[in-house]
Amino acid sequence: MAVETAENEWATVGERIRLARESSGISVRELARRIDVSASHVSQVERGLASFSVRALYSVVNILGISMDSLFEEATVPIAAPTLEDEVIATSQDGPLDEAGIVLRRGSRPAMQLQSGPRWERLTAKPEVGAEFIEVIYKPAPGAAPPEDFIRHPGREYGIITKGTLSVQVGFGRAEMSAGDSIAFDSSIPHRFWNETADEVIAVWFVLDAAASDQEAEFPTADSASHHHVTG
Repeated sequence: MAVETAENEWATVGERIRLARESSGISVRELARRIDVSASHVSQVERGLASFSVRALYSVVNILGISMDSLFEEATVPIAAPTLEDEVIATSQDGPLDEAGIVLRRGSRPAMQLQSGPRWERLTAKPEVGAEFIEVIYKPAPGAAPPEDFIRHPGREYGIITKGTLSVQVGFGRAEMSAGDSIAFDSSIPHRFWNETADEVIAVWFVLDAAASDQEAEFPTADSASHHHVTG
């Protein structure tokens, strides 16, 4: 795959949004009202002629009850999220992990260029249930002001900066994060990220939705790990 043009990416994204909206029985005008944009803008997005901001896109997926991951898919039929059974079967044979849908090569990442500037590249070969794992590229923007809109969505968000310096605001708190710095917070708190430097910024984000983040994490102990360890 290769990296597509923004127009082609949004033709796919827009079509998926249209199908989800119609399936939900929500009109263009109603969706536009609920995400605070014009009806003509929603129509243009659905036809691949425009794109949404990060804030609007998160609002859309929450209103329509779809995952952000599903919008990245290029296939005409959405690829199902992997199950444990699928992965056990796929890895039980001596074959490439690429073909098993476990390894994703850099040049094959599904991508999306957002209206507000950042480019999102999904880091999983298939969509995940209840989570998004993405790399975000922020274009150089010397002296740029913070985005007007804050983002908020149910769940938790984790990130690490891998290149450059990113400006971050969560609630009323602010920070300048450089390569190697990491962050974790409840994503229902209004937040925004922006690049105000002359250099490109790259960050890796893991977003866990509310249902998944509410579940208690179970970390393996030495005893439990021994039961799963395959000996030769």
